[in-house]
Amino acid sequence: MDFKQFSEFLQFIRRYNSTSVLEIGTKKCWQNWEVRYANPLDWVLANTERNYAVRIMLLASAGNPHRHQSMDTHVFDNLVNAYHNWDRHTISDRRILDEEEKILLNSIMKWEGNPKNKKQVRNWSVKLSEILDSSVVHTHIAGLFVQRLGAFQNAGFGHPVSRLHRTIKLIELLDSQSNQEFSETFSNYVGLSPTNYFRQFLACLALFGWLSGKRGFCNFSRLPDIDNQLQESGITSENLKLFIQQNSAPHSAQTDTSFRGKITKTLDSVPEYYQPLFYNHFLEIPFVELRGQEFCLPDPFSFTESCWNQVRGLISKSSYGEKLNHLLSCAFEDYLEKVLFPFICASSFEKIPEVKNPNSNKDKRADFLVETSSSYIVIECKSCVMHSDTSAYFQADRLADLWCRIHSAFEQIGITVESLNLHDKPVIPLILTFYDSIAASTVFEEMVKQTEYCSLMRVNMPPIVQSLHEFEHWTSNRSLNNWSELILSKQNADSPVSPDHKGHGYGHLSGVSIL
Repeated sequence: MDFKQFSEFLQFIRRYNSTSVLEIGTKKCWQNWEVRYANPLDWVLANTERNYAVRIMLLASAGNPHRHQSMDTHVFDNLVNAYHNWDRHTISDRRILDEEEKILLNSIMKWEGNPKNKKQVRNWSVKLSEILDSSVVHTHIAGLFVQRLGAFQNAGFGHPVSRLHRTIKLIELLDSQSNQEFSETFSNYVGLSPTNYFRQFLACLALFGWLSGKRGFCNFSRLPDIDNQLQESGITSENLKLFIQQNSAPHSAQTDTSFRGKITKTLDSVPEYYQPLFYNHFLEIPFVELRGQEFCLPDPFSFTESCWNQVRGLISKSSYGEKLNHLLSCAFEDYLEKVLFPFICASSFEKIPEVKNPNSNKDKRADFLVETSSSYIVIECKSCVMHSDTSAYFQADRLADLWCRIHSAFEQIGITVESLNLHDKPVIPLILTFYDSIAASTVFEEMVKQTEYCSLMRVNMPPIVQSLHEFEHWTSNRSLNNWSELILSKQNADSPVSPDHKGHGYGHLSGVSIL
């Protein structure tokens, strides 16, 4: 298969019955879910294939479920290969790369000149626009393609159930911050308590996985009997139907809220060279509504990853939505201070006291300091740096916005290093985001290494940006000391540091119970 344009790829998929595409893709995703890969490389390859299969299912929503021609597995596999080997991305055209370079530089200047960022920029020790000139950006602009591809293909990494457990723990912390108001609002608006809501996750994995007869599909008219013990715990036919309906959308209906409407809007909003790496909308709405009370759960990985997005999406529709960002920021820090750090570094971390100066932001400090045998880890939490739709940061103007936010957080870390006089050991500047940030800062790190950026910021290395999920994933089989040695080895281009298998193993979440 050879497609000159992504629009041709989309038109080819539209030839086939859209439900048949959904059926094949769903089968592949569930098969992937059931395999436990001993070799990490095998998992990477299988996960890459899954991410392309997910996009093909979403693109099929623009088709017709009544077409006579059904897609078969052979054609589907060829589409996955054609998608994987697509050679007309941004890297294929020097003119596109030159245009991205201009947009990046101009967008950084606009961000710094925006009146709403004026106070923040005024207190920076150095402007990002003074560091990233055209010669620096030009050298690395092609690397943005690799960064995008890495983020796209590796989405869904890590331990799936840990996302559920972490979200449940975060809701407990949100309740603590709001005097139980969060759960009360959620229950009133959704019709299920948070506890019952998350029990439906496990029930749906069982229902769509092996209880319904056709993996990934379920018809409300043929729901299996549910035993009394499960019903007493809140898993009932009524609650399952409510949960599925609240998190579903029609596949091919010509409406704005259907998958067809969402995909069309997404593709129409960006140039064609960004379209192949579009957002996985199953991370927002994991179920597909078909005909005759039939529903599909195409991808169990996206389903478990969607847990916080579901909570955020439902609560944001209520009057409570405006308070959520502030509460999440507080709960994010609470999670580190009260859940994760006491488990992995109880005697070596401290919460850095906040310095309040109404006249200047120059005294703003980072959030946490962790001392290991070989380094200091200075941590700044930024729940709002990333967004759930990380593909938005594939675009040059949005990437510039992200880099400015990273730089602003790095300024706080630099101030902290100076204030606490942390100069006797290497400092690892870690910016923790709430939403996944796979490879989001990779090119930024490489760019600034070629400049005086780190010396001007008084820190020995560029900022390391990881999401909470990424950080927990990388420390699950590594002690914090081992993790810091790994980071330092990468910065110094030394040999990789093997895991010491003394990580947390998600033990800090072992007390979280769903059933």
